[in-house]
Amino acid sequence: MLEKIKSKITNILIKTQKYTGTDNIYIATHGSYLTLGNIISTVTSFFLAMAFARLLPKNIYGQYDYILSLITLIGIFALPGMETAIVQVVARGIEGNFKEAVKKRFKYALLGSIVCFLLGVYFFINHNIAFSISFFVATIFFPLMEPSASYLSYLGGKKLFGVQVKYSTLTQIIASICTIITLFLTRNLIILILVYFASNTILRIYFLLRTLKKYPPNENRDSKCINFGKHLTVIEIIETIAGQLVNILLFNFLGAIQLAIYSFVTLPTKQALYFLKNIRQLVLPKLAARPTEEIRKTLLKKVGKSFLFIVPPIVIYILIAPYIYKIFFPQYMDSVFYSRLFILTLLAFPFTILSTTFSAKMMKKEIYQISIFTNIAKIILLLIMIPFYGIMGAVIAQLLTQLFYAIIVFIFFKKADYRNL
Repeated sequence: MLEKIKSKITNILIKTQKYTGTDNIYIATHGSYLTLGNIISTVTSFFLAMAFARLLPKNIYGQYDYILSLITLIGIFALPGMETAIVQVVARGIEGNFKEAVKKRFKYALLGSIVCFLLGVYFFINHNIAFSISFFVATIFFPLMEPSASYLSYLGGKKLFGVQVKYSTLTQIIASICTIITLFLTRNLIILILVYFASNTILRIYFLLRTLKKYPPNENRDSKCINFGKHLTVIEIIETIAGQLVNILLFNFLGAIQLAIYSFVTLPTKQALYFLKNIRQLVLPKLAARPTEEIRKTLLKKVGKSFLFIVPPIVIYILIAPYIYKIFFPQYMDSVFYSRLFILTLLAFPFTILSTTFSAKMMKKEIYQISIFTNIAKIILLLIMIPFYGIMGAVIAQLLTQLFYAIIVFIFFKKADYRNL
């Protein structure tokens, strides 16, 4: 009986491929794992957000979010671009660079640890003891927490999406439970930061070691991998600055409470991106292995069709947003109006599929230019809009940035030189 149902579903997927223009069997097989993982991740994040909203005062939550934004900014020292490089080479059966990439990330992350320590000293001098101790905590855990997450890229490159989802969701669930229990016991900022770092670091190290034991990498190597990861990290410097600048500006211009409100403005969009990023995770290994000319001929049609799946949920969310906040986050009703505007940034996501081509084919020039142009535009817009218009300025700046990103990615995809790939 089960085999008959499976056979019928397979036949339907094969027949509908001519309409979707993509490999439906691949999407169903691997995408189902990622979708399940993201459902679990969304539910976990939802309960964690409710706990923060109901148990933590806005000013403390704003401070917590600000510290994590600064940590994310410092995370650039841990060579985050190495994750994409790992996926790219492992997808081609070249796994020998994985351990080297993790060691390289750890080495550079020590620089980030020094920055955390200096920030701790800075806040101590300025008599902000809570911030000071929080960054001293980060000094200890930072060089271990960031590089150890590389196992997710390795599993993704090997298309072991089921294992990847299992490990990542277990990490999130356990770390979130630790945080929620802590919130019931205390509102102390330092303890919350300690629990965040300790839980995530221990879990990531455990699953990294488990991955290496169960799926040991082969000896095949690509001499370009480490260098490519460093190049991608250079690109991510400006991208990370642009991504965290909004939180830093809101905190310094408007204070912790306004930052807390903004965090709940972006919450639904971030949850939606968990699902949409499945597409990129599935697409990157596929594009890395496919002929460039084939990609160029078919990908634009697939991007156009993807809007049919994105627009309806956006419209539905705009209609029901007030009810969601009233039921689950009544403390943050001020976020509703801005949240309905911010969800429109998802309209640019289909163009992420186009930009994935440049990563899959190691097209450094295009990657650099798109990132630099887009993020400089974002930084300029944020610097202009936030001091004058606050949260509304932040939302408008990011809407304009996403529009600019979509236009520039389309232009680069059409004009890129694929002859030497």
